[in-house]
Amino acid sequence: MPGTLNIDARTLAAIDDLSLVASGIVEGFLSGLHRSPFLGYSTEFSAYRAYTQGDNLRHIDWKVWGRTDELYVKQFEDNTNLRCQIFLDTSASMDFGAGDANKFRYARVLAAALAELMVRQHDAPGLVLIGEEARQAAPAQASRHHAEEIFQLLVQAKAHLGTHFDQKLFSIVDTLARRGLAVIISDFFTAEASILELLRRLHAQRQEVIVFHVLSAEEMELPYEGEYLFEDLETGQELPVHTDDFRQEYQRRLGAFCDRTKQTCIDLEMDYQLLRTDALLDVALIGYLERRSAM
Repeated sequence: MPGTLNIDARTLAAIDDLSLVASGIVEGFLSGLHRSPFLGYSTEFSAYRAYTQGDNLRHIDWKVWGRTDELYVKQFEDNTNLRCQIFLDTSASMDFGAGDANKFRYARVLAAALAELMVRQHDAPGLVLIGEEARQAAPAQASRHHAEEIFQLLVQAKAHLGTHFDQKLFSIVDTLARRGLAVIISDFFTAEASILELLRRLHAQRQEVIVFHVLSAEEMELPYEGEYLFEDLETGQELPVHTDDFRQEYQRRLGAFCDRTKQTCIDLEMDYQLLRTDALLDVALIGYLERRSAM
């Protein structure tokens, strides 16, 4: 992996200062990225060169000067101030997973890290929260102050109530008049027809789409033994299950569901990434940079 950040992003999710969390994740990620074969991807910083008279002093890296006593300036890739909408699922089903493996904690930190990375590229992140009712929590804007607004909204966000990919959400999508990038972070535990409709509408609005399908390790493996009473976090419905008998069929159904979601994305020329909450965020950040660089 190109990232060098050793702090577990899921543990950091418990910290209320998501600005600090996101900055630390992105700093570590980019530090490793620039020492790896992924250097060519469209990150803000490209390379160093020696300072020459007339260079903008804002581009001098003072940390390098402090270590070497030499002046170097950062060179930057061209950017297009792309509008990037982050769609975050805040339904009760996201509040699953023990401790650090909780899906919503993981998804919230991923959203914060993506917003930080977007702002560093001078792109314009926006935030849409999807739950019982979808709402445009923050419109797309390119500024450090706006990123701080997004971090605060993410700190305040709670995973509760049901999931509805419905007309209110579709109406938000229909307002995306300019070509841009849409990032969806969800477990997609809702009607498959509504998932398809959301993706189709984003495609119709000329949005490049990245789907991050977030599932906990417990959901993927069902590591329980014996009799359990499972409760639907959104409806409260209970189901008695003997896990030893049900595990194989459960994993088959879950795998088929993930495969169908992935194939829908492929058919619409969208990127799909299944993310386990015990995985580092590097995979997701690289996936974002790959799609961004292709644009």
